[in-house]
Amino acid sequence: MNRIIFALDVYDYNEALSLSRELSNDVFAIKVNWPLVMNNGISIVKEISRYSNVICDFKIADIDNTNRLITEKARENNAWGIITHSFTGRRSLKAVVSAAGDMKVFSLVSMSQESFIDNYTDDLVKMSMEENVYGLVAPGNRIDILRHIRSMSGDLKIIAPGIGAQGGGITDAIMAGADYVIIGRSIYSDPEPLKKVKSLNEILGDD
Repeated sequence: MNRIIFALDVYDYNEALSLSRELSNDVFAIKVNWPLVMNNGISIVKEISRYSNVICDFKIADIDNTNRLITEKARENNAWGIITHSFTGRRSLKAVVSAAGDMKVFSLVSMSQESFIDNYTDDLVKMSMEENVYGLVAPGNRIDILRHIRSMSGDLKIIAPGIGAQGGGITDAIMAGADYVIIGRSIYSDPEPLKKVKSLNEILGDD
């Protein structure tokens, strides 16, 4: 199975679609962020979804109604998954899960750099599990935290950013409990992105 989620952190429409087409057969999903959507509109999600699962990394952090509206737009444009903050509380998280339908909800419970939510990670994991999210976002470059979150989270899927440019190692993250690793700059900055992805898959032992 492919364990790489490609972080498509670019602005340009043509570059985004070209990379999506080129890499789609060798990654599990493509993660899009606000810069790409702000530059090209939410319909870019639907276009990329023709090639791969798309995870909208919107890190939603608002009141419940706004969370619902954002989630609905992602779902309407064929997103496979969406990332939300959970520190805004149970009501806001519940709104995302409810509006997501079949779309997978990933709750961010710790970041790839130090932040105040580190003080509440355990509470955020517990609440996320109680609200039936599909998975969690946990840092692949902070192995002790990742390992701790894995120990708490049962069968929830864990996707791990912080790999490559932020210092995390792909095998270290997988061994610590990540199901998928999120990699962006190390791939799209390479002169041969597909070759880079294939080499990373070989390290992971994936086809």
